[in-house]
Amino acid sequence: MSRKLKVSLITAGIGIVGIVLLLLVLSGMRLYCPFNLLTGLQCPGCGNTRATAALFRLQFKDMLRFNLLYPLEIFYIARVYILSARNYIKGGRFSYGVKPKVIDIVFLVVLIIWTIVRNVI
Repeated sequence: MSRKLKVSLITAGIGIVGIVLLLLVLSGMRLYCPFNLLTGLQCPGCGNTRATAALFRLQFKDMLRFNLLYPLEIFYIARVYILSARNYIKGGRFSYGVKPKVIDIVFLVVLIIWTIVRNVI
């Protein structure tokens, strides 16, 4: 099986799981954050499920209200996946890379600051 086909199947599988979860959430099911359940604090991703549902309903204000960093998180996750898939297709190794880049460090710092701010306010 070619690498491009494998990446396509993985991407399709992720998409199907995402659509099923979204449909469950839109039908009223609630997903709980394990970090929040254990600590009572909000993690950087708390609210992302509701933000995704709001995005699909084109309710952009609600999307940002649920998690202000949601668009940045989605962009970063997509970037990592696309670069990892590209590296797999080119070199046979599904890897984002070995050295953190400035964007990775900035993203991590922003997530840490966001986690502190959203739990203090």
